[in-house]
Amino acid sequence: MGRPRIERGAKQGDVIRDRVAAVAARSARPTSLLGQKTDRSVTVPLDQLHPDPRNNEVFELGGIEDLARDIEANGLAHYPVVRPHPEFEDEYMIVAGHRRHAALSLLVEQGHGGRFGQVVCHLVPSDELDSGVLMLTTNVRQRDLSTLERIHTIAFAQRLVAELRGAGRLEAGTTTDGKIAELVNLAPRTVAYYRSLTKLIEGLRALLDERRITFTTARELAQQPIDVQERVLAQIEAGEDGALSGAQVTALTESARTKEPTPAKVPDAEKLITALERAAERVSSLERTTPDEISTFAPRIAAVAELLDTIAAKRGV
Repeated sequence: MGRPRIERGAKQGDVIRDRVAAVAARSARPTSLLGQKTDRSVTVPLDQLHPDPRNNEVFELGGIEDLARDIEANGLAHYPVVRPHPEFEDEYMIVAGHRRHAALSLLVEQGHGGRFGQVVCHLVPSDELDSGVLMLTTNVRQRDLSTLERIHTIAFAQRLVAELRGAGRLEAGTTTDGKIAELVNLAPRTVAYYRSLTKLIEGLRALLDERRITFTTARELAQQPIDVQERVLAQIEAGEDGALSGAQVTALTESARTKEPTPAKVPDAEKLITALERAAERVSSLERTTPDEISTFAPRIAAVAELLDTIAAKRGV
């Protein structure tokens, strides 16, 4: 495959270098790790390029066929950003460009391996935390996120900030909401709003994304225990399709609460003793009719008898 013109890549390299340097600064890290050689391009066989599993947990890979057609007609508008793979030598993990990778893979499957079997990438020497920051900041600034993606983004950013804090990479006085807001490019108030929705179970998040429940209703449901949320979801899925009013969901929530399982009642002593006497009679009857079968359980019968003897001895019987 002929290598794309380096001038185009060089301009992208400037953008990538600036962005990585900004990520390094925001992460309170020396730029020596992320600021060096960010304009270096590498040509990578597609089968040596691996998606970051975290990306699929947060972002959807929609519109791949349309993107593949565009790449086939016009080439790549932006090169993927990669880092050295943490496990496989001489292979790479994608930091930004998962949709482009999926589209290129589709083109190769369709017989265009000669043109798209290799791809020019920008190499960023980063670790797990730095690549997570860059993956997050790049996606939220380049894409229109769905409601579901926005919730997943906030949840991921929350975990990432906790890891950054644990690694000592946040400046003193940095608040969690403030750092999340910076990473996901939202106002702190909006971040707090979405953070409340991260407690929703996946099925209810999907209903919010489909606009079958409102944000207000979703926030109320997010405050409910997981088992109540699951029962509400089951009742919604068993009903008619379409948007649900807040009153309808409130009624379903109340109904789900009343259906909480009642703890099993502990049998009283008299019932236990009666059951034990009946069991002993049945074992005795079996011993008379099928002694060989009972012999198999002799050790267990002896253990029960010993336990009962111990209880009786404690009470002077």
